[in-house]
Amino acid sequence: MSPRSKPTIRRLPALSLGILLCLSVLHFSGCRQNPQATTTKDGRTLHKVILQTDWYAQPEHGGFYNALIKGFYEEEGLDMEIRQGGPASVSTERVATGKVHFSLSSTDQIMIFVDQGLPLIAVYAYMQKSPQAILLHQDNPVNTWQDLDGKSIMAAPGGSWTKVLPKKFGIQFANIPLDMGMGRFLTDKDFIQQCFITNEPYFIARKGVQAKTMLIADSGFDPYRVVFTDYRFAREYPELVSAFVAASIRGWLDYLENTPAETNAELLRLNPANTSDFVNFAIGAMREHQLVSGDPEKKEFHARVSRHRLRTNMSDLINIGILDEPLSVESFCTTKFLPPDLQIAVARADEN
Repeated sequence: MSPRSKPTIRRLPALSLGILLCLSVLHFSGCRQNPQATTTKDGRTLHKVILQTDWYAQPEHGGFYNALIKGFYEEEGLDMEIRQGGPASVSTERVATGKVHFSLSSTDQIMIFVDQGLPLIAVYAYMQKSPQAILLHQDNPVNTWQDLDGKSIMAAPGGSWTKVLPKKFGIQFANIPLDMGMGRFLTDKDFIQQCFITNEPYFIARKGVQAKTMLIADSGFDPYRVVFTDYRFAREYPELVSAFVAASIRGWLDYLENTPAETNAELLRLNPANTSDFVNFAIGAMREHQLVSGDPEKKEFHARVSRHRLRTNMSDLINIGILDEPLSVESFCTTKFLPPDLQIAVARADEN
């Protein structure tokens, strides 16, 4: 890495001293939670594995819950636990210190974490497109990315796209810190804020407000949504990572194709903020925008990662100063835990 310092505003919060110490003596301090094996009544061995999501239970996690409820994880030899995330969850530290085995993020964030020295690696792209979008009133004159020049957008601080879009399109917009609400949007027709295309548009419509969205992935900055783990866990327990990925893929494909009622009922039970109408809306949005399946015309398919696309996103991060220089793709993302047929399909797609 070059010796120049990176702007503090573009960096994620530093790890606490306790986490740093835990990382430095991980194999000796007992920080890591190794998967425990249990034997079922019928003599099968199951290994305890924990996935922590990035938010409360919602349809954007539906494939994982579906794999759990349908018994796909158990069929792969896993005693699976899914823990809900939330606004205060810091899953990167929990994965890096072995408190949980898997969590969810995006490939741009994984690049940043790895560049900062965290021992993380993406092992499964469960969404080909991020649901991250910009929410506007229907009659707002902003219709292109260039139209955002001079505007204000309420967005989470530190989001890569808030730096990439100005550089990519030669524009400037002011960032208003995200307050996790929609009150200002509902009362101000000129207000613009970030959203998940699977989420906020539903609640805005319920309030009788007509809105439109601009999917960040359509800007050309299109990180994958991924499952990541600690690279040491992946190295020491590759068969468990492969089992997790195989069951998760099966869970997601079944969830989007069949919309299992029992899985949606579990989402309603786990998160009282969910309703049947909302769950159906979110599933419809994932299908409509091909978030999980990808666009066949672009040779996208579920679980694929394109090395060219990853490198393009990496170049965007370098251009805005978040990264100093390119990382090797293998340092932050791998496809070796995909089922063999998918590994072959990904390799062939990259060749073309």
